Amino acid sequence: MPFSQVRKGMHGYGETVFDGTKLERFDVEITGVLQNIGPGQDLILAKISGPVVDRAGVIAGMSGSPIYIDGKVIGALAYSWQFAKEAIAGITPIDEMLKIAQVDSGPAGALLAATPRMSGAEFLQAMIQHKTAEKFESMMSSLTGASPASAVAGARPIAVPLSMSSFSPDTLGRFGKYLDPLGFMPVPAGASSTSATTGTPASKEFAAGDAIGAVLLRGDFNVAATGTVTYIDGDHVYAFGHPFLDMGQVAFPMAKSEIVGVLPSLASSFKFANTGAVVGAFRQDRAVGIMGVMGEKADMIPVDLEVEGSGPAQKYHVDVLRHSQLTPLILAMAADTVVANAQRAAGERTVMLESEIKLKGYKEPIILREGWAGAQARQAIPSYLAVVAGYVMSNEFHAADIESVKIHFQHTDDLKIAKVVEASLEMPDKGRVHAGDVVKVRTVLKPYRGEAFVDTFDVTIPADQAAGTAYILVGSGSVLNQVDFLLVPPDPRSLDQVIGVLKRLRPSTELTLGLYEQTDGAVTAGVYLPDLPPTMRAIVSSDTSNGPQAPVRYHASQHIAHPLGYIVDGVVKIDLDVKPAS
Repeated sequence: MPFSQVRKGMHGYGETVFDGTKLERFDVEITGVLQNIGPGQDLILAKISGPVVDRAGVIAGMSGSPIYIDGKVIGALAYSWQFAKEAIAGITPIDEMLKIAQVDSGPAGALLAATPRMSGAEFLQAMIQHKTAEKFESMMSSLTGASPASAVAGARPIAVPLSMSSFSPDTLGRFGKYLDPLGFMPVPAGASSTSATTGTPASKEFAAGDAIGAVLLRGDFNVAATGTVTYIDGDHVYAFGHPFLDMGQVAFPMAKSEIVGVLPSLASSFKFANTGAVVGAFRQDRAVGIMGVMGEKADMIPVDLEVEGSGPAQKYHVDVLRHSQLTPLILAMAADTVVANAQRAAGERTVMLESEIKLKGYKEPIILREGWAGAQARQAIPSYLAVVAGYVMSNEFHAADIESVKIHFQHTDDLKIAKVVEASLEMPDKGRVHAGDVVKVRTVLKPYRGEAFVDTFDVTIPADQAAGTAYILVGSGSVLNQVDFLLVPPDPRSLDQVIGVLKRLRPSTELTLGLYEQTDGAVTAGVYLPDLPPTMRAIVSSDTSNGPQAPVRYHASQHIAHPLGYIVDGVVKIDLDVKPAS
């Protein structure tokens, strides 16, 4: 029945699932119609009633419940008013929902397209200066800031229960603040069925009123948003009646759901649900609802996580939705729970990370190593991984398709921090350092509540190093990263250049020595040009076609790194006066 035929005073019914998979009816009385409440958008107002509704009101999870008048579907239950004295709801007309299928899906690459939240230089600065937590907050603010607006004054889309299984309660508490503004209501859930986790399509089709799940994460941890099917048109499934996140073209697994029960609440009643078999894929997320296609498959990112601690290694496998905005958040939540499950949810600890990110089209994976110690170690890890995944998927250069992710944690309850106390140079017998000489650098480190120990480097001064002032830095690899990028500012102009810089980052778990010498170079168009002749330097500095030039006065001619199994703290500088080769 089209919107134009709906009138105030009509009576009908709606269908939804309150328990298990059984469809149940509730009564509907049309109380009014609102035309053009938004661009090309109408709304039907209705009072709903029935045994469950009278007890719990409009229930989160009822989004999409089909409403019938004279046996004809008029639309989907979609909006509600918080603290309303009666169960008044807004219905999205069915004729508007059916227009979703007419939207041009666009190229497949559009799924990964997104407005970049940071430039390549900003991303690298966040990594090097340990400001990933701030960048993560910025990413989440751009996501939550896009939550659906009110349909009319005070009306909000009916909340969507976000069924979450196997997560640490502390993880849900920490990340819930990012989910609430999106219209999600995190609720506990049991493990999904085998067909849901393996992605094997089920043969049974949906019926209008069935519970339906949009799967965001599956495997050893599961996240799925639960709503209700509104209408079936061939292999097209329409649901929710309001936006999921209003993201346009999407690719989420579409699954059957089983309702465990309803929890009445003064704040907001909701359905408990377990996610069942995957039967297709959602393809559109629009203002008037979401649309999925039966039998289709949504490509997800396989992620393997392993954590080693005082006991046996724990291994987890999950598949994460492929979306530049939601993937970082879901990945951060999974990583946070894995670390929490290692020993305890809070307190001081040391965590060392090694991650591998494979990109389609690239032979070599991105390998990242880093370590954290102290009470903030757990808080730093999810934001670190989220910022990397978020930038790779939404970088400003071209689409990057993540093929797989492997994450390995080494977790201990002890504080494994070693402070650099001193560093000294053992001079050659001739009493001077010449180009081509091999010199020894002796470093003393003091572990937290441990005995000091010595680490020694054999450093070869390059035979072609120019005579004059130079210096050696010995300390944490992450500190030397900051020095290197201060001396040679990053200005990547391609994804390859960003990945190249990432691969050169040294972790704080390595005692690193850097030999720095004077140079007359410049960074232009993202490329470092060392030891430029005066004429070439003049040409580069006057060329503005590639943006501003950054002069380079010192640069690292070499680095030597020793993995220590500690988080290295501090840095020491040793000045050198290099003589010409003898």
